[in-house]
Amino acid sequence: MEPKITYIVGDDLIAGVVAAAIWSEKRRFGLSQDMLRALNRGAAKTERGTTSAFLFRAMVDRLLEEYHALEAEKQEPSKQHGE
Repeated sequence: MEPKITYIVGDDLIAGVVAAAIWSEKRRFGLSQDMLRALNRGAAKTERGTTSAFLFRAMVDRLLEEYHALEAEKQEPSKQHGE
């Protein structure tokens, strides 16, 4: 049985991501508006054209990055022992 999957990222999470991104940058006039433009630009590039799709894909990509790093670490001891 397949697990139920939702591709919708909630408004609270979207607001939190945007806020964290803004706080991560040097303060300047118009930063919030530019960050929202960047979010909309990223959303427009997705198949669904939504903010949820954009952030969902970013989360998947980040998870895969960690997974591949973990897999690479698991392979390193084998190489060191000549296996």
